[in-house]
Amino acid sequence: MKSEPFSLYIHIPYCISKCPYCDFNSHVVAQIPEDGYTDALLRELELYGGKDGWRGRTLQSIFFGGGTPSTFKPASIGKLLAWAAATFPIANDCEITMEANPGTVDAAYFPGYRDAGVNRISVGVQSFQPKLLKFLGRVHSAEEAKTALNIVKQSGFDNFSFDLIFANPGQSLADLDADLDSALEFQPPHLSAYNLTFEEGTPFHHEYRAGRMANLDEDTEIAMAELIDAKLGAAGLKRYEISNYARPWFHSLHNVNYWHSGDYLGLGAGAHSYRREADGVAGLRWNNEKSPAKYMAQVAATQQAEVEREIIDAHKAAAEFMFLGLRMTEGIRVETFRQRFGQTPREFYPQIDGWIDGELLIEQARFLRFTAKGLMLANSIFVHFM
Repeated sequence: MKSEPFSLYIHIPYCISKCPYCDFNSHVVAQIPEDGYTDALLRELELYGGKDGWRGRTLQSIFFGGGTPSTFKPASIGKLLAWAAATFPIANDCEITMEANPGTVDAAYFPGYRDAGVNRISVGVQSFQPKLLKFLGRVHSAEEAKTALNIVKQSGFDNFSFDLIFANPGQSLADLDADLDSALEFQPPHLSAYNLTFEEGTPFHHEYRAGRMANLDEDTEIAMAELIDAKLGAAGLKRYEISNYARPWFHSLHNVNYWHSGDYLGLGAGAHSYRREADGVAGLRWNNEKSPAKYMAQVAATQQAEVEREIIDAHKAAAEFMFLGLRMTEGIRVETFRQRFGQTPREFYPQIDGWIDGELLIEQARFLRFTAKGLMLANSIFVHFM
């Protein structure tokens, strides 16, 4: 039986409104069924707590994602955390993150989340510019975003993060510079900066396909990425993953587990899970029913909501190890790859030599990682593994 620590993801799919760029499994409903959905999560948690492959393993991180988890009251979050602690051993340094949007932040709730056991908050700010917030379909104002961050700090969250979205059509370098200045006023220990993408199935993708929306030109997008890296680096936020920056000891432990191809258990509508098999190479991935109503009905009937599973063979596991691990600026530990797959990355993927010759990758101090040039072209390399 496996004994390595794992991560727990809990999906709360409800939102006040749906942003036009968002392709996550999120839903706007007239009445959020908080009690019923919480009960379904508890039943699913109980099931996995007794299953081989999970029973008795230590939780190293818990992440409430969505959707907007802060639509749920502290009592519901506390009940879920109490059941998790009763079901699995909890590491002393377990990172417990909850996502929140400024438009749903309630000052009275945040001390309650802290008391319930949440020790890290991730706030979906996206921008401090009114015109960009309107373009992105955000329901909060710039002032509400600032108020939310102040509430987070006043509630005792020393570990917090927030997101910015850049490379929006019409956004200038000056707009981005102003956003970064506003962000740094809060001295965040962690910040994520994502370039806008037009994900299939979203309103933005429809506008893009219809020719009514276009990407920023490549030179401007590169200049924005360089500005983010320089400005955040100068402020003590070091880039440790393609889109993530942190002060020392404030990396997102939950996401690092994903990028290191670690095991994770997902609960809730549309949640995904992954567990490596006993051989340490192959794996199993499965996902739940996406519709919250169908998810709750299925859990009520069978205590689980799995609708699809996939066997991850050694070849696909190696590919995932590469494109997930290369997202991190430290790169991939060559010896870890060799121990798991029987060859070094360069032996497994001969094309890596060409990328090294082209100064996109470098092998140094037992790690294979992107160069600064390679990070800018990462997606063109990732497609070779996906």
